[in-house]
Amino acid sequence: MKTRRSFLSGIGVLGASIFLPKTVKAAPAKDFMIHQVYFWLKNPEKDMKSFLKGCEDLIKIDSVKKAYIGKPAATSRREVVDHSFHVSLTVQFKNMEDHNIYQIHETHKEFIAKHEDKWEKVQVYDTKIE
Repeated sequence: MKTRRSFLSGIGVLGASIFLPKTVKAAPAKDFMIHQVYFWLKNPEKDMKSFLKGCEDLIKIDSVKKAYIGKPAATSRREVVDHSFHVSLTVQFKNMEDHNIYQIHETHKEFIAKHEDKWEKVQVYDTKIE
């Protein structure tokens, strides 16, 4: 019959993976940029479909690394949560240069020209991930 000590030493790595917390995964790649844009539409019922289509065209620009188009989540109402916007656009770029390419891209210019009359407010948050 094995003793408790020989049993515990025998399970070695397996035992550690069962009883110890998981190790932290590697940190995400750094030195990229997140461009977050929030839109408040004048007439969301009328304009939402064409506006979302315009956002879908934006995220096809080559310099975009990743992108998400969204609407306010159904999270609980709290003082610090803003559910007042209609559409959010989150775009990730490899670097500032790719962001600048996006800003002057013809598709971006066309989006603004075609849709700026649909929003009453737009708010941009640009973040450099270091």
